[in-house]
Amino acid sequence: MKKKWGFSLLIAFVAVIMLRLPVSAAENTVTVHFCNIQGNQVVVAATGSAASDDGQYYLFALQTYETAVGARQNYCAVGTLTDGILYFTTPLNLDTPASQLYSRFVVTVKRGGTFVPVSNEMYILNPEAASAKATVSISEATGNKKGITAYWPYAHILSDLGVGYAGHTVDTAAFFNGGGINYTHNGKTYSFNAQEVKVLDTIVGLYNAQNADVCFILVNSFSAGTADMIHPEALGTGKNPHFYSVNVTTQAGQEKFAAFMSFLANRYSGGKLGSVQSYVIGNEVNSSDSWHYAGEISAQAFAADYATQFRVAYNAIKSHNSAANVYICTDQRWTHSDGGSSYGGKPVIDAFNAEILRTGNINWGLSFHPYSVPLTHSSFWTTAPGYGALKLVDHTPNTKMITPLNMEVVTNYFQQPQYLSPAGTVRNIIISELGFSSAGSGNDENIQAAAIAYSYKLIAANPYIKMVLYSAMLDNPEEIAQGLANGLLNANGAPKPAYFVYQMVDRDSLNQYAPFVGVSSWSQLGLQ
Repeated sequence: MKKKWGFSLLIAFVAVIMLRLPVSAAENTVTVHFCNIQGNQVVVAATGSAASDDGQYYLFALQTYETAVGARQNYCAVGTLTDGILYFTTPLNLDTPASQLYSRFVVTVKRGGTFVPVSNEMYILNPEAASAKATVSISEATGNKKGITAYWPYAHILSDLGVGYAGHTVDTAAFFNGGGINYTHNGKTYSFNAQEVKVLDTIVGLYNAQNADVCFILVNSFSAGTADMIHPEALGTGKNPHFYSVNVTTQAGQEKFAAFMSFLANRYSGGKLGSVQSYVIGNEVNSSDSWHYAGEISAQAFAADYATQFRVAYNAIKSHNSAANVYICTDQRWTHSDGGSSYGGKPVIDAFNAEILRTGNINWGLSFHPYSVPLTHSSFWTTAPGYGALKLVDHTPNTKMITPLNMEVVTNYFQQPQYLSPAGTVRNIIISELGFSSAGSGNDENIQAAAIAYSYKLIAANPYIKMVLYSAMLDNPEEIAQGLANGLLNANGAPKPAYFVYQMVDRDSLNQYAPFVGVSSWSQLGLQ
């Protein structure tokens, strides 16, 4: 049942979060503390005062692609002052052309006939209040952390492995190439590729049938159907990345992206078509030049724009599935940067978090990829030849790289007060990609198996890592050409030792693989 806030409770709530939210910028003399859905209304509460021509306060709703109030006159509410709190209500208008679900709100006053912003801007903090559905996690209650990047023809092995999570990459381009499945969002009808939707229906159903929660990794490649969803700064640069940053700087781009995310969350929220529990928005976004290209911009500018993309996805997803988890995604580079539009994960996370706090804290989570350095060096407990002098991996907050050996750097970092969730808890943290090769210099199938065993035991011992998706089910010929035979199965489907290790890693000591790491048993490393 959705609870309705009484006014006295609202006042008490505002008093509490005034202590927890960052102070507004010096030029803003009014601070918005609260922006929540209540029934079919959006309620905004603020404190402070500002000089004006008429003594009134006016609330404006800005879309993601609007940068300022400017000459606009169409305010959405006039404030009332009660017990020192400015109080606004405006219709939510959910799923209509006038929807406020993706709006950010700002308080203004009238001066010389112009509406002048006098507050911080804030998005809706509880889009989940609009949802009538909530998926139930199949695995979370059991404490199972085992997952895998899945391949649907081999879905039957999920239960044999005992994994509780299955990862699947969803590319927007495939769904905007042709139509057949119509979906109306905020008064506009979109048509998604019927064949791709049918395949996705099948995949989600197969994985759920194996008692696996599904994790979608959302990416955005270029196609005729997604040209207006490509970030404008990424066009005309001469680069040809795998995937692009999503364009939320124009109305067309923002609305298409919101519609697609709404479609997915509505379709897979626990009904007959199955359940998707987690959504990762972009892949290794800090490696922008390859995986989430937004042009040649600074890490801070990239993170601020990505935060807006994330907010659109988050609100769309949570408004249909209140229990869904939504994650940002970084790779193994923590402070290291290759220059240009390739950033360290930490500066992107810092700037992203600052932007989310500035515009209203929500329950976002982190997905990271603590691969070995380099990727082809499966024995992550040793330093790869030629890498010793680089000193890439340590246990300080400023380590250059994150591998399975120092994952606690990330989870410790997220225990800082400024990184806690709105509820005051450590955010959901997952690993949506991790793998080890059985081929290449210094590697073999036993080294791969030992790496799976050791890394999973480290993950299991870290209470803040919710789950891991090992990559992948079977060897990929394209990756093999790059020296990465990361599958638990060979390309022909034959199991490697790593398959049996992952099957038993949460049920057996697997001490026979400890000598490959240099110890006689895992207990010598404080692991079970």
